[in-house]
Amino acid sequence: MRSFVFTVVVTGILPLLSAGSSSATDAPVACTLLTQAQIAAATTATVGAGTPISAPTSCQWGGQGKIVTLTFNQQRGDKSPVDQFSAAKSSSFPGVTREPIGGVGDDAFYVFYAGTNRAGCGVVVRKGSAVFEVRVYGFELNQAKTVAKTLAQNVAGRI
Repeated sequence: MRSFVFTVVVTGILPLLSAGSSSATDAPVACTLLTQAQIAAATTATVGAGTPISAPTSCQWGGQGKIVTLTFNQQRGDKSPVDQFSAAKSSSFPGVTREPIGGVGDDAFYVFYAGTNRAGCGVVVRKGSAVFEVRVYGFELNQAKTVAKTLAQNVAGRI
């Protein structure tokens, strides 16, 4: 079984889940994991086609002031995706809030900066040996949580 870590590259928020080395033959292409229709339905915005962010292992969709990002990597060194998830879930950074969330994968949590939506809101999910994060921008926090969870459920359904 392949092991993947899906995450959004957001400097300073989840350094344990930043992009790592990956094999082109093993890594799924991030832009194929969500459709424009799924994103439009969740965000109620018309979005463009997904565009890789520096590599096929990351993708961004945007339109009408709304942005959705998805980035993933594989095992890094001796840290499996599940190890990385556990470390991120239990780590603490000043001003960063984590909240448990149900109904997505085997385990999941929201991650966002307290008191601001400047850095968006992410949902980090573990499903089996796969871990991913969907992050959304351009929403008030409560709406961002709903949108991110819906999109995370879509990704979880495909892995």
